Amino acid sequence: MNKIFENGRIFLGINYWASANAINMWDDWSAEAVEADFKILSEYGITHIRVFPLWPSFQPLYAAYTNHGPKEYCFKDGPLPDTEAGRAGVSEEACTHFAALCDLAVKYKLKVIVGLITGHMSFRYYAPPAFEGKNPINDPTVVKWQLRFIKYFVKRFAGHSAIAGWDLGNECCGFGSRDDFTQTDSAYVWCSAVGDAIRTSDPLHPVISGFDNVPVRDGAFNIMDIAETIDIHTVHPYNIFATKNDPLISMRPILDGAFKCRLYEDIGKVPTFIQEIGSIGYANCSERSEALFYRALVFSAWVYNCHGIMWWCAFDQGSMSYPPYDWNSIGSQYGFFREDMTSKPIAQENKRFSHVMAALPIKNLPSVKTDAVCIVPDNTENPFDILRATFCLGLQANMNIGFVHAAQPMPESDVYILPSLDAHHSISKRRLDEILSKVRSGAYLYISLGEALFRDIPSLTGMNISYRQGYTSEENVTFGDMILRLKADYKYTIESCDAEVLARGEDGRPVYVKHKYGEGYVYFSTIPVEKYLSVQNVVFNSDNCSNYSLWYKELSERVSKSHAADIKSQMARITEHIIDKNNRYAVVINYSHEPVSAELILKKGWSVAEVYYGNCENRVVYAQGCDAVVMKLEYDNID
Repeated sequence: MNKIFENGRIFLGINYWASANAINMWDDWSAEAVEADFKILSEYGITHIRVFPLWPSFQPLYAAYTNHGPKEYCFKDGPLPDTEAGRAGVSEEACTHFAALCDLAVKYKLKVIVGLITGHMSFRYYAPPAFEGKNPINDPTVVKWQLRFIKYFVKRFAGHSAIAGWDLGNECCGFGSRDDFTQTDSAYVWCSAVGDAIRTSDPLHPVISGFDNVPVRDGAFNIMDIAETIDIHTVHPYNIFATKNDPLISMRPILDGAFKCRLYEDIGKVPTFIQEIGSIGYANCSERSEALFYRALVFSAWVYNCHGIMWWCAFDQGSMSYPPYDWNSIGSQYGFFREDMTSKPIAQENKRFSHVMAALPIKNLPSVKTDAVCIVPDNTENPFDILRATFCLGLQANMNIGFVHAAQPMPESDVYILPSLDAHHSISKRRLDEILSKVRSGAYLYISLGEALFRDIPSLTGMNISYRQGYTSEENVTFGDMILRLKADYKYTIESCDAEVLARGEDGRPVYVKHKYGEGYVYFSTIPVEKYLSVQNVVFNSDNCSNYSLWYKELSERVSKSHAADIKSQMARITEHIIDKNNRYAVVINYSHEPVSAELILKKGWSVAEVYYGNCENRVVYAQGCDAVVMKLEYDNID
């Protein structure tokens, strides 16, 4: 199979509608306008574009009815031609335009990812006239014609050198609320059918989901099911839908793409890249802060091996007066380029980053070692906010977190994290026993409780709970020599405690304990710290925020032996990428818009051998806002 990307490298792409006429580009075709667009995109460092053969433009089917229903499907001006394209209901004219686009892409060295079933676009639903109002996922007639379109179209263009891969379609998981749409099995069957139709017509190019934010296991189009039907998964991590209460230029929005790539890839076991992301207009940021966000975003995607990133979108569309642009108050000024084709700071930033990557002596950045495994709880409708907070806390504690679902076999790890459990059936006894066998051999298990009940609390934690009662107030929690403001879902009255108490509530009750379990330890928190932080606005924004990552301090100490460095900052965080036992790359990313000057803490024997990008002098890292420092560390075991 042809590869879109290499591990340890990141491609810079963009979602493309023509600057002149956007969604109307196929019906109002202008090769000259498309060529002008491609020329400027290539000049600013873009290597991949994602394009959208609008479904009703490429399969413009009408239904001819009798009194008893459809008698035949035809074009507006007559019967379907007796040709291969006609039998698939496909417009030859639209395909001619698509071929011209692909030829131009080759000319400007752009690779093309194709969103095959483009029925959803910018909050408008598109369908051939014959299928308007019908379920696009499980109506058998609609699906039959979709498959005919895909088989013809993919076969026709499979050999074109511009093609990089095929989406199932653009955000088909968001087609909308239609009869039976939420049935998980209907989504699985549709994805399998479309994926197999693509592979039948083109075994060389990968099948890509093209999906945005989907459930982990429960519900239609979930990560685990869909991963069985595709070769590559995608995420569309827009700040306004996921991390809207944080400034765009702060840790959670910047890290959201990398977090979701790691989650989808770890759970689904297929490569995952950032296929859509954007600021969505200037009520959310300025052109300058948008560019800062993008800079840190691309660096974070690179260090977490997210493979590629594609901005939404190439050109501003705010002056378009037809739907969906006429409806779209949330944005339309969200391109790399303004409608007069002048470049925004973000386009300049993209060009700059492509030059930085070309100048680095690092061809493929080794993957970050996973230090701890976060278990995604079962029967949890929307765990993403809690999981994101866990990921951020881990990074601040110098602990790189990977993911596994509670229904999957447990991988080997030194640390397991069950964060802020709300579902009573979060994990089965079988899987918990797998973890506990590893704890008895020396691993650490961390559990924090939200709404959930959990089995074997006395033997696991050393705490005997008399009762619990609802608790709605924040309180000052004493944790070592620190005071942290936190809130529990329940206040637990403890009869006895044989564990080491790490933190106490205002009334002196234990709220966080450490209990010996075989050769390892169980850490148990009656405060769902991750859940609490997930709804707070000012916790991951600056070095002046309370350092909640200290809650993970002892967990991170369990894995620190494999690290060579740390940095004294909450917002400038470091990842290490092992070359061999004596050499590794280190990348510090400043997840704040404010400049950071912070001490680099190196273990004995380690030193900074070279600084490739940014500034590090005398073990002090200087990082501009939303920027990075890239260096090589070297171990000299001579005392």
